[in-house]
Amino acid sequence: MDKKVRDWLLEGPAWLKYAVELQLLEGQPDVRPVLQDVAISEIIARLKSATAGIAALKSGKVHYTEAGKAYWDLFFLADIGLTVEDTGLRAEAGEIFRFQTPEGAFQIPPNVQPHYFCMSSILMASLAKMGYRDDPRLDRYIHAVIGAQMYHGGWDCYAELMGSMESCPMDDMNVLMLLGQYEKFRNSPQLEGAQDLLLQHWEDGVHLYGFGVGNRFRSLQYPAVKYGILRVLDALSLFPYAVRRKPFRNMLDFVRHKAVEGQYFAEASSRPTRALISGR
Repeated sequence: MDKKVRDWLLEGPAWLKYAVELQLLEGQPDVRPVLQDVAISEIIARLKSATAGIAALKSGKVHYTEAGKAYWDLFFLADIGLTVEDTGLRAEAGEIFRFQTPEGAFQIPPNVQPHYFCMSSILMASLAKMGYRDDPRLDRYIHAVIGAQMYHGGWDCYAELMGSMESCPMDDMNVLMLLGQYEKFRNSPQLEGAQDLLLQHWEDGVHLYGFGVGNRFRSLQYPAVKYGILRVLDALSLFPYAVRRKPFRNMLDFVRHKAVEGQYFAEASSRPTRALISGR
């Protein structure tokens, strides 16, 4: 990494400095300044609240597309490298598993059905990063996910109802975001079909299940709540097969061309997180 860019990132808020030192510089930074950061404290408090946090999932008032609520608050904390122990969210994380079915999937109000892996995998991918990777309950979930895989290698929430011949890009992206955290899946040919669909979607530019690759997809949004270029690249980057493919390099080059002297700025963000990433 260019020293000027690295220094620019390290001048950012405590959570950004922590993520850079931990994930890019492979250090062992002190987590205490992050937990004292006002923005991070607010997110943790929100996750503990009964109105927008994990406890509110049972009310059916927390939707998986809403930033500033349980799904994406948890995703953000996991993404910067915090664990449930760091954040004091062990009890809240345990509450999520109350929604697990005997078969291993999740049924969460208002609209997460057991076969809607595109939604439940957001929570499971976050928990895997935050200390639950080897938890037997998460292993049961992965078993259910693999059991629902379509013959061409992807996933589709409505496959059984509509006789789908193609998988859904949102399903594939979110499931890969979870499975890519496990070494045994990173080089598995079983997951190449899902990777191919995401790569081909970028190349072809067609709409699949209402998802396109137009201006909104191409904007640099963080946290990437919607189906967008940053999260597709993030998920695919975990798989050597995808990284070697030309469409992946084309997608990455598209993002790189947005840099201004090696610096990137959010082009759009949702209201709850706009202040958090302002200036970065």
